[in-house]
Parts: sequence; C-alpha cells; structure tokens
Amino acid sequence: MEVKPGPPEHHEEKPHPVRAEQDPNDPSSKNGDIGAQWLATYAGSRHDISDEESTVVRKRIDRFLMPIIFYIYFTQQLDKSSLSFSSIFGIQKDANLHGTEYSWLSSIVYFAQLVCQPLSVYALVKFPVNRWICFCFCGWGTSLCIMTACRSFASIAAMRFILGGFEASIAPSMLVVVSMWWTRREQPLRNNIWYSAKGLATILGSLLSYGLGHAKSSLYPYQLIFLVCGLIAVVLSFPTMYLFPSHPTRARWLSEEQKYVSLERIRLNNTGTQSTHFKWAQVRECLMDPKSWMWVVMIFCISLVSGGIGAFGPLILQGFGLNQFQTILYNMIPGGIGIAVNILSALAMQYSKLKSPTLLIAAAFPLAAAAALYALPRGIQYKHELLAVFFLLQVYQCITAIVFSWCFANTAGHTKKTTTTGMLYLGLTVGNIVGPQLYKSKQAPYYHSGLTANLIVLCIMVGTIFLQVLYLRYLNLRNVRRRKASGKSGVHIDYSLENSSHWEQLRGKQHAAEIADHGEVGQGAKDETYNAKAFLDLTDLENEDFVYSL
Repeated sequence: MEVKPGPPEHHEEKPHPVRAEQDPNDPSSKNGDIGAQWLATYAGSRHDISDEESTVVRKRIDRFLMPIIFYIYFTQQLDKSSLSFSSIFGIQKDANLHGTEYSWLSSIVYFAQLVCQPLSVYALVKFPVNRWICFCFCGWGTSLCIMTACRSFASIAAMRFILGGFEASIAPSMLVVVSMWWTRREQPLRNNIWYSAKGLATILGSLLSYGLGHAKSSLYPYQLIFLVCGLIAVVLSFPTMYLFPSHPTRARWLSEEQKYVSLERIRLNNTGTQSTHFKWAQVRECLMDPKSWMWVVMIFCISLVSGGIGAFGPLILQGFGLNQFQTILYNMIPGGIGIAVNILSALAMQYSKLKSPTLLIAAAFPLAAAAALYALPRGIQYKHELLAVFFLLQVYQCITAIVFSWCFANTAGHTKKTTTTGMLYLGLTVGNIVGPQLYKSKQAPYYHSGLTANLIVLCIMVGTIFLQVLYLRYLNLRNVRRRKASGKSGVHIDYSLENSSHWEQLRGKQHAAEIADHGEVGQGAKDETYNAKAFLDLTDLENEDFVYSL
C-alpha cells in the first residue's frame, strides 16, 4: 500500500507548530545526520504524518527488517553458546582442558569484545551499519568453523578470541538500527524481540546439540557442534548483505513518500538517525554524563549474573542430579523463559511508557531466586525445588534488553549513541569476564561464591536504578526551564512514547499549551517549530526539546 500525503489545505489549517524545512545549502544539513541530508533534497509534500501513514510504514518496516536483525542476533548467540552446549558432551576431556581452562574459554570472548569496542564505536559512525554487520557476521561464522580443527586449550582460546572480536559490534549495531527505524514507544518491543533470539538459540542449540551428541562421526561432538553452528552463520551472511538496508532513506522496499514518513516518525524521538561525522565533543560529553555511567553499572551487574549462569548453567543443572541428556533437554526451558519475559517486559514498557518500574520488578525475581538457590541443599530428592528456583532465576534474561532500551531512549547524537553503546559493552564484557570466574569447579554443585556475588550486584543494580530515575527527573525539569528561557512553551509533549492514534489529540493539547504560554496572537505559538533540531545531530543534553523517558 502506498503512503499518500494529505491534501494541501489540511496542512495550511494545522494550528500546531510544524517542522523546520531543510535548506540543501544549510551547513547543519551537511554536518547533521543522513536523514537531514535526504530531507534537504526531498521534493515531495512535507506534512504532519497521520496515524494511517505511520501504521502502514511501521508494519512494512517490521515485516522486512525485524526478521533480519532477529536471525543475525540468533546466529551470534548460537555460535557464542556453542561452547556451553559442548560442555555437556565432554569438551573438557576431548580437548584436554584442565583446571580453570574451560572458564577462561568462556571469558576470553569478552576479553576480545573489551579490546575491540573502540573499533566498534568508530566503525558504527564511519561505515554503513549494514556492511559492517555483514562483515562481522561472516567473520565470526568462519572463526567457529576453523575452531573445529582445534584440539587444545591454546588453539581454541585463540579462535574464541577472534570470534569475540567479530561479535563485539553486533548488539551495539542492533541498538543503532532500532533507534533509526522505530519510535521510542516501539523500540522496547523490537529490542526485546531481537534480544529474545538468545532464548531461541538456547532452545534450538540444545536440540541441535542433543542430535549431534548422538551422531556417529570421526569428529568429537564438540567439533560437530562448532562446525554446524559456524556454517549456519557463514551461509546466512551473504544474502543478508543484499537484503539489509543501511538507512531508512536507502531501503529498496520503501517508496520516496514512505521514506519521508519513516524519517518524520523518527523526528519524534529527537535522537536522529545516523551521522558519518565522528565528533569528539560528543565522546567527551558521554564520558562526563553521569547517566552514562549509571547504565554501565547496571549492565555490569546483570552481566556478571548472566556470564556466570550462561557458562555454568548446564553444570548447575547437572548438580541437581540430572544426567547429560536430561541436562541438555532441561536447558531448553530457560530459553523459553527468556523469550517469554523479554516479550512481556517489552509490552509492559510499551503500555506503561515507563522503563524503570519494569526493570525493578524484573530484578526482584533473580534476586529472590539467587538467595533461594544459595540456601537450598542439593540432591535428587530436592530436584523439583531446585529446578523451580533455577527457572525463576532465568527472569534475569530480560534485564539487559530493558537497560538497552532505557539507555537508547535517553541518548541523542550519533557519536554519543555509539560511544554510549561502547561504554555499555565495556560494562557488559567485564561483567561476563568476571562472572564465570566466580563459579569455582571445586565448589560444585553449590557454587556459593558465584551466587553470593549475584546477590550483591543485583542489590547494587536496584540502588542505581533509583538514582537514575532521580537524575532523569532533574534533567526533564531543567529542559522545561531552558525552553521557557528561549521563548518557547514549557510544555513539550513527547509523541514518540505515544500511540500514533493519539497524535491528533495531542497536537491540539500542545497548541492549547502554547496559547496559554504565548497568547493567541503571540509570536511564540506561530513561529515555534516542533522538534526542529531532531536531525541536527545534537546530543540529548544540547537539545532543550529532548524529553527523558523514565
């Protein structure tokens, strides 16, 4: 269905402020983001988009783009988790691993991501995001295929490091992609959908490993698992190069009018799309911004939990008295839980328009479960109680995606966004490095050190959430004062968190608020442009029109 612009007289009668027109010769359009450059040359009708237009374009983007980013992240998680699957089938013995070498094989992927994050931050600004993703996609699949030939700790560790380097950009890239295609109301569900691919990878990876574990072959089971998972990534990377657009203005499956509508939808976010100019001032602002570091703390805390549970989850299950094939089948249940809690938490954020309450509720479950798992005795007679608590612990899987959505909804400026993702992934990688090291093989099946650490960091995370809410409230009040000081209305409705069916009603409220501030004949209500700075590649702290999401 083609998106049709409304009649011209409709736009002339609009009482509310409209967007600023982009002049092709205006330096801001050249130094701003790609969306501003495209709008500067757009020859079609410029108008306030309707609910119908927004819905048609959103559904088209969902249909074409969501499957691509889902299977990319699914494949990455499948390949990264292949080591965990192989642990059930004796990789420790077959690859001659001793002592803490298995733990280090789990952690070394995150060392690689730690080292490669600066490159990832730079690449996401300078290169088309789709090309960079596909390059990394093929790279980690090839690395895993080569790992099939490795039969010692040193050789597997070297290839795991390379695999981790290629994977360093993928989740940050997914966040950038979602922020340039969907409104802030729509982003949590889309982020949690692609992040729930981690759960599907656990389910299908467990089934795949179960089948490969029974296969008769000259290869060890772990080698078969590495080879099959790696080949899936390599094969999928080539069609992805063609199917994945780099930007809304370059999507083959959108008409020119639909590209315009897609950009006007993103204008509401006040976060822009993508700029190819790397701005050191935005890097400095990001490093000096307290909220950036609070999100790093949150990500570190939950990554310490997920790193330990992700690497030792199957071994913890074995400690409940399960054999290897029971363990691999039971290991599918956390995958299903991960999918369910990711979707439910995203729906909660979408309809409440609030991230922090959803995050606090989600954190309560693993906190209670870690305490119970620490206290419960082990043994086959306690299997049902232990399994129930272990599955309750899996609610932690939605927390990372919630923090991602909350962070990206409150960060603007392309270089600042990519730098923020780099900082987040520094926290994530350090947490995932430390997490497995806290689970000592000699403490099996209790793993008291790891569970104690989980309790501590989850409490720290809850405290940080409260501090972040207070800081964001302060920033919103500050922006109200800044808007009034510049002659604008203090009221600035955030359409990006609202359903498009409410936009017309909200435009009337915005207009009424401006009349109350400026008067019917005042210049403010007539001349003020709405979200005019959205595509100037300003940061959230620079743009007084920015509304922080709580």
